[in-house]
Amino acid sequence: MMKFSVLTLLISLLLLTGWNSAAASDFFEEDTVTVEVKGTNADARFDPVVVSVNPGDVIQFIVREGFHTVTAYHPANRRPKRIPDTAKPFDSGLMEQGDQWFLNITEEGMYDYFCLPHEKLGHVGRIIAGSFDAADDYPEEGIPNVALQKLSTKTEQFLNNK
Repeated sequence: MMKFSVLTLLISLLLLTGWNSAAASDFFEEDTVTVEVKGTNADARFDPVVVSVNPGDVIQFIVREGFHTVTAYHPANRRPKRIPDTAKPFDSGLMEQGDQWFLNITEEGMYDYFCLPHEKLGHVGRIIAGSFDAADDYPEEGIPNVALQKLSTKTEQFLNNK
């Protein structure tokens, strides 16, 4: 019954605000963090590379150019596990310019992710949900060195600027 009430509320809001002008971010407001997905080859990148959120927040990924994925480091995606133990693996599938995808972060911890077509070029990102102290020691085997170095460098810069 609760799902029906929430669905009815969302439909009502869409009708009131106008279907064409409503975006998912309108409903999440300040609980939504935006990450732009940019570049086409060697310049492929998530912007920003490292974001900090609270469990329950939503991350909106917007593809500005090229073809990209947002894929969790997890055995379900044929990679080492680099997300919290209780978190579900994610994969946006292939997206192109103008596409957007939303990820709801439900568990505290550190989430590392990559772009499948550009991982070997260092197209990676990191989500810190809650305290950075909650971060685990993640395996490095099976991840390109350029990706590991970028995650390390960008996380250090992020923490120094907090």
